[in-house]
Amino acid sequence: MSIKQLFSTKFLALTLAASCAVGAAASASAQTIADLMKKGKVTIGVVSGTPPFGSVDAKGEPIGYDVDVANLIGKYLGLPVEIVPLVPPARIPALESGKVDFLAATLAPTPERAKSVMFTIPYSGFELSIVGPVGSKYKVLGDLVKKKVGVSRGSTNDTALTRLAPPGTVLVRFEDDSTVTQALLSNQVDAISIPNTMATEIVKTRGAGKIEIKFPYSVQPNSMTVRKGSFELQQWLNNFIYYVKLNGELDAISRKWAGPLPNLPVF
Repeated sequence: MSIKQLFSTKFLALTLAASCAVGAAASASAQTIADLMKKGKVTIGVVSGTPPFGSVDAKGEPIGYDVDVANLIGKYLGLPVEIVPLVPPARIPALESGKVDFLAATLAPTPERAKSVMFTIPYSGFELSIVGPVGSKYKVLGDLVKKKVGVSRGSTNDTALTRLAPPGTVLVRFEDDSTVTQALLSNQVDAISIPNTMATEIVKTRGAGKIEIKFPYSVQPNSMTVRKGSFELQQWLNNFIYYVKLNGELDAISRKWAGPLPNLPVF
């Protein structure tokens, strides 16, 4: 083989390898309705350990607001749904790696997160509240100075308190809201920040007479989340959210798990 032929062969091999890499990257970063139909099912990531949005029942099956929404999506797509429960820090990595097709996982749309993923219009929303022992005198964020406040690592509670809490507040980060709640019940922390809907459920089932909601301090709308470049899927999900808001199906799910559907912003 001549030097010219050898160069041409190597160049062709490198070109094909690069093309394959680009194609693989594109398929990992973008998702279409046609892709889901071809696969024959839709794999949806939901939040876990955060009742009423995501938890497990006595049989170990995932249940909650996000699970019901995910199954409703499957109904309108005409596809079986594979539910993948995820702790909050694992949500975006699971999406980016292709473990799930998209997320219905109580994830707040923020400019920082939007650098790596794409968000739909919100499909749920709740207040962020401080929860503490019954009798504790926490009325405003200023009362938490020098107190240990538990939050779920990387959650909106974490980012909101990092931004809003006065200097001297000690944030203690745990892997999920269930662990955060246990930290309060076992006196590892002085207070915690969790969604108001979740706090109501936890006080009723695990902390009656021990802990209570002290005050709300912020509001979080939540969006579904798709990989970068998945414009068609994002638009379909926007259409879905609009439609089930209009026909009352989303409000019915909200009332089942968290109370009436709040007034959700759009963008």
